[in-house]
Amino acid sequence: MMRGAQCGGVVAFHTKDKVKGIRSRVVNGKRSDLSKKVRKKLQQNVKLNNGDIPFFSGHTRFATTSKVTLDGTHPHLWTPPIVRRVYDFNVPKSGRHTFQPHQIQIENYITHNGDFDFYTVNSVSYDLQVIQQFLTTVVGSMPSVVDSCAIAGMMDLLRTQGCFGLSARYVIALGLPSSKMQLDDRISFPTYNEFEKIGFLFEDVLRSMQENGDFFDICDNAESRYSLAEKVVLQLKASPLINSIEHFLKSDGERGADLLTFCVRTVDAFFDNDLFFATKEFLANAKGSFGLCVASSLDAKRQIVLAARGQTMSIAFYPEKNLICYGSEQAAVKAGISAEFPGPGRVTEPVLDIDNDALRLDLDDLNGEILLIDWGRGKFKNAPLSKPNRHMEKHELMNGSVDVFLFHESKATTCYAELYHRMTRLTRNPFIQPLRADSQDPVMDDILDIPKICNSIQNEWKVDRAAKSLNRLTAYNLSRCLRERLEAHIRGTVHPRGTDILLTGCEVSLWLAEQFAGDLQKSFPNLRIKALSSNKLLGLYGQEISVPTFGFPDSPQSHHLHDAIVIIVSHSGGTFAPLSCSNLLQSSTRNIFVITSEWDTQIGKQLRAMDAMNSDNGEVNLFNSRVFTTDVGVRPAEPCSVSVVATHQLMTNLFQYICAIILSDSRFREWSEAIISEYDLQLLERCNQRNIEALCDIVSAATDGEPFIGKPDPTTIELRKAGDLWAEHILENARAYIITIIYIFLTVISGYPLIYGIAVLCGFVSSDWIYLIRLFDAAIYIWMPQINVLLIRLIQGRNLRHRMVGRTVVIGDIPWVAQAAEAFLSKLFACSYSIAGLNVLSGNPADHLVHRHTHRVVRGTLVICGRPDGRLSALSTAEAAVCLSVTQASSIQSLGGTCESITIGHNNFKLPLTQNAIFLKRKRPLFLCERILLEHDVSEETVFAVRGSHTNCQIQTTQDYLIHRNSFQSVDGSSKVHERGGENHAATTTRNDNDRSSITTRISSCIKCLFSRRYHDPDNILDCSTLLNSSVRPQRSLSRSAGALIGAYMNIDDENNNNDDDDDNNTPMECSSSTASFGDSMQISSIVKKAIEEKKWSDDVRKLFDTFDVDGDGFISREEFREGFRLFNSSCPEDEVRQIFRMGDTDGSGKLDYREFLELLDHFDIQSGIKIPSSSRNEKGLIRIEASREKYFGQSLRRCNAGKKNGITNDFLLARKQHFSQELYETRCASLQRFVAMTVMFHQIGYRVQRFFSVVSFGWLGYRMDRTHSIMRIATTASPVSGADVKERLRYLQLLKKVQHSIHVISTAYLAYRARKEEEEEAAAAAAAAAMNTTHKE
Repeated sequence: MMRGAQCGGVVAFHTKDKVKGIRSRVVNGKRSDLSKKVRKKLQQNVKLNNGDIPFFSGHTRFATTSKVTLDGTHPHLWTPPIVRRVYDFNVPKSGRHTFQPHQIQIENYITHNGDFDFYTVNSVSYDLQVIQQFLTTVVGSMPSVVDSCAIAGMMDLLRTQGCFGLSARYVIALGLPSSKMQLDDRISFPTYNEFEKIGFLFEDVLRSMQENGDFFDICDNAESRYSLAEKVVLQLKASPLINSIEHFLKSDGERGADLLTFCVRTVDAFFDNDLFFATKEFLANAKGSFGLCVASSLDAKRQIVLAARGQTMSIAFYPEKNLICYGSEQAAVKAGISAEFPGPGRVTEPVLDIDNDALRLDLDDLNGEILLIDWGRGKFKNAPLSKPNRHMEKHELMNGSVDVFLFHESKATTCYAELYHRMTRLTRNPFIQPLRADSQDPVMDDILDIPKICNSIQNEWKVDRAAKSLNRLTAYNLSRCLRERLEAHIRGTVHPRGTDILLTGCEVSLWLAEQFAGDLQKSFPNLRIKALSSNKLLGLYGQEISVPTFGFPDSPQSHHLHDAIVIIVSHSGGTFAPLSCSNLLQSSTRNIFVITSEWDTQIGKQLRAMDAMNSDNGEVNLFNSRVFTTDVGVRPAEPCSVSVVATHQLMTNLFQYICAIILSDSRFREWSEAIISEYDLQLLERCNQRNIEALCDIVSAATDGEPFIGKPDPTTIELRKAGDLWAEHILENARAYIITIIYIFLTVISGYPLIYGIAVLCGFVSSDWIYLIRLFDAAIYIWMPQINVLLIRLIQGRNLRHRMVGRTVVIGDIPWVAQAAEAFLSKLFACSYSIAGLNVLSGNPADHLVHRHTHRVVRGTLVICGRPDGRLSALSTAEAAVCLSVTQASSIQSLGGTCESITIGHNNFKLPLTQNAIFLKRKRPLFLCERILLEHDVSEETVFAVRGSHTNCQIQTTQDYLIHRNSFQSVDGSSKVHERGGENHAATTTRNDNDRSSITTRISSCIKCLFSRRYHDPDNILDCSTLLNSSVRPQRSLSRSAGALIGAYMNIDDENNNNDDDDDNNTPMECSSSTASFGDSMQISSIVKKAIEEKKWSDDVRKLFDTFDVDGDGFISREEFREGFRLFNSSCPEDEVRQIFRMGDTDGSGKLDYREFLELLDHFDIQSGIKIPSSSRNEKGLIRIEASREKYFGQSLRRCNAGKKNGITNDFLLARKQHFSQELYETRCASLQRFVAMTVMFHQIGYRVQRFFSVVSFGWLGYRMDRTHSIMRIATTASPVSGADVKERLRYLQLLKKVQHSIHVISTAYLAYRARKEEEEEAAAAAAAAAMNTTHKE
């Protein structure tokens, strides 16, 4: 079951003797399997014999507009099976056939996905309530109030071929100019018996005409039909039967003319209204969204009709298995790929290469399409279609055993000469993934697949896979659109409210999109990036009157989406709202992309169709690829884990790609005000690659999806232990009640309650004590569940003070993790029994968790919070905020008990008030701030170790240690004397302060080391080999809280500020306090100092520019730049100098003006004295996304910036340069690891609870945690707009766009004409003036 499993049913037709429909319907229970129940019911009702059942038509339903009841379950029929006088139009090829009426049982069944809103008769639309009342009067009593049942009633009216009685009823009800659905209560509608008697007159005339001609000759000849109608008119005029219908004929004309119209249309309906015609007629007048399957007992031997409008419909053909599958989801019809059938199947010699392949046809649900499947070839003489539709092209499928006919409701549908051109091959297709085999624990299977899927996604984005990767091909198309958008910004042609990148989705997909949008917006502040719910977009743009978004600033006027880049995030690729947005937004922009689970999805199909319609030959250009795929495929488990992780992983790679595109062009970098740098991308890519190893350890599975051999990883064991403990909390009431039931049974049956039994054994039973004993036994009966709970807790060693009620889990983390984890856990317990139910809440602990949920914290509340890695200086305050929230929640006590909290994170410090802390492995190199802190710890250890034996050495500070460190201990632990330490120190003390503070000196120093990683300043105060060595290890591992980490970094910052003041000769502007803090930069002295430095910077840059500009023309030519550059760094290779010049020459003029020269210096961050390592670029100048190879992050930064200041100060400034990359590590990698860790723990909770009920009930109370009551694997979240409204709105917007384009073309042509006319008039006037002047002179 793919979508909707509250009820379902199947209809089958026995066709051996008399055609008879057998309907099997069931209403699903909360924990039962609907597919098994339907199959069981079907096997009870239908005996399968070879060839007796040509097809099964079924439907599963998720109720949206009514309650789930058996009468509302599909398949639907309005009129119960009833016998009518019918001419059988299906003439067997063998045997004799006479065309005369027979008593045949008629049953018309439909299955419908969508909404039936209105039906139009003679230009008047009637709503569903009127339609139902009309059908009750005309056809019979209403079997169900659901809208789908009304469609079955309409089919009873419309499907009339072969029956004159039904045809006459159809014409009176719907076929006359005077027909209407709102009937006059004063006039009774004729009964069917009256229509049948009228039909006898038609039969008599037809019988007489058959004596002189063939039945099909009469059918196909318009004159014969008219003659038949005229003869019936004569008989009706003389018959009292006309009285029953005369009130429904037009009163303003001659009755004879109206009667003739009635007879002509009745004859036409008798010959033409077959199953296909009836479906076509219905959809032509119905308004709503329809995914229809129509079947009738009159046609069951050879054909069924499928239709789609506003609802998807896919049909798969399996020639080798003689099987055809249809469904509303593309993935569902792939069930036939792995299905096995008895016997060898059908394999014929193929005419074409694909004749024996399984093929899928997707109907055009946007524009509307109807499909007739006919398998009567070779069995029947008559045509499969009635005369009005015989012009339609026939397509042969299944090696010629099946004919299909397609009708397009809109001319916008692309028609192909060969149907194969629009079909998708399901076999021998690397882009199609078969459905996964059933599993006992699909949730665990998904979790184990996480490292495999993430590794596969990362490999596909590697440079060497670019030519083979569909994702890279799509990324190329996205980069083209992004460049065009940025070029438009530079030209200034973008609307002021224009959105550059719009991300949309539903539920988990939206939460991931919001995080992606936030990261991208922070990286490029000037870009306009929005993440909006697909439902909001439909509400705003999907209908004439928009749905107000109360509480949000969104309105149709607030977003200008013309030529915006739209990225739709949808794991299934078939969710209603994103699918509708993929159609709706095409009227505003062509730059639409989708991130989905596989290439073959409904949204992908719509986007490929968009390109096909815009191409000349109807084929899709591969370079217009619009689908990003995770290749996860359809996952049967409702709780989402691997799909969430895979989508997040793919968006991380996409984020890097977009950043590389923008950063590669200095114009784009400048306009977007890029915060991110190439170096940040290198660090992120390294963390991204190492993230796979972390995921492997968390789930204990290798990158091939196989579990670890032997014992799981300790992290997994710890997560499962925590899950086991929380499962015991949840199950304690169930265990207690089971013990209570056993106690009651034993004591009541035996007659010896506990206290009474003890008293009997002790001989204390007497009349004096019996009442007191019974009182105690009664108290035990009353409080038995609570007593058992306490005993269970005592035995298991759990907290006795927790409340004895249903448990609540509160999840805290950054928004996307908290929300996705809440959805995962709540779905795990969707089918659990109430005695072991779970209430799940979530929030952001750094924001509103305390405000929203602490009032609900009671004894026994289970709190789990993800902690950012506070060991990173950019994240230490974030972890401190999370820890404060957890501590506040844990400090709320009642009767000495509080909540039970667990934290998950990378910083191995346990909060005092938490019950447990689970630490994840780092699996990444140290960042520079961690390295500095590590060196600080080593220095402190050494200071304390050597202070007693080296009293002559004045080692008071960390800076002193950095100078003399190697005199005491090498970084790798061995004894080693550093020879240059003292010399460097002496050189430092005698260095000229003015030279050291000179801006020009800093510029010159930075230019010297551009593109030179081997540069080493002989005056460097630090020993570079020591600083760059990654083997520094303290003797004692320190575990710091978030607050301690903040204090440690502030102390280092204090020391930096003090060192800066000392370097500036202790001027009067220096800070008076010896304990400067982060806020010291706001002191007046610091502000004045900064202003002076900025003035010096501006003056010295101008002097440097004039030095390069030899000829003084205000521009630096390529030759001047090369000569000037060599003054500072003569060893730099020529090609590197050219590369630097090209980087600065943004306009491609071959010269650098002052602005370009200044941007070049800014690129290398020379003003701050920090040079960022250069990036690697390909032959086109695009940045290569390569992982950093540093042993610790910052190693190359130290190398490039060695010798510019004294060590600690320089290092701390360098560490600040990594703050943004640390934030990206948190949002793209660390948070992902925490989410996966939570899924492992939550799965263990759910598995233990699920297994408990199955074991104690011997399977009777078992359920599956991978399912929910609704089985909504493909979310159809509540949407404010129906598919029909989207279709109408899309048509309107497309028409409006064409009109506006026409107006633009006409106005442009008119203005050009007017300008040309004015020029001609001016020329004529000038010529006339010249002629007059000439005449005057003469």
